[in-house]
Amino acid sequence: MFLLNKKTAFCVFLSFYLSACVTEPALYTQQDPLQKQTRDLNDIDLDGVINERDSCDETPSDAVINNDGCPELTGRPKVKYRVVYFGFDKDQLNEKEQKRTIEMATFLNKYPETNLYLIGDTSDVGSEEYNKKLAMRRINTVHKLLIEHNVKASRLKKEVYAFKNHLPDYLKGRQTRLVAVLQWPEDYKDYEVEWTIFTEKNKKMLY
Repeated sequence: MFLLNKKTAFCVFLSFYLSACVTEPALYTQQDPLQKQTRDLNDIDLDGVINERDSCDETPSDAVINNDGCPELTGRPKVKYRVVYFGFDKDQLNEKEQKRTIEMATFLNKYPETNLYLIGDTSDVGSEEYNKKLAMRRINTVHKLLIEHNVKASRLKKEVYAFKNHLPDYLKGRQTRLVAVLQWPEDYKDYEVEWTIFTEKNKKMLY
């Protein structure tokens, strides 16, 4: 008969379950040296592509990008539009349309190289003379609100439905509205944006 000290007994107990037992474990006293970082894992333009494989390090924040971190060019005409709605025989904006127009001003301030054509429209009810004046009052309402939100007047062009204007063909037809047509310079490289105030695509509607 013999006695087991606590260390031996613990080792025997572990041996019943394990194939080996360490009675004097060596202390881990020395760490491996840090490995030198060989790749740039930062994302300087916050587009979701690390600098190591980002071919375009100044991607606009709202651009749709490819695997190389570059914006997708659209090849579309450099024109976008937004419809601003008025009530019948009205020249003032309701709360919803005011908010949308202010959002439009924010967009314009982000792209100062653009021009905006404000094209007043009306229904065909009433005389032509009255409707032209109504169309111009609607233009002035939107024009005033944009200027109040820091859009330069020199970028805003006034047009009405009755004359040759920048109204797209597919939008022609008298309605109680104003059509804001945004135009970039001819040499501007338009890129695909995730969502803008000038498209009705619902990424996350703000109103």
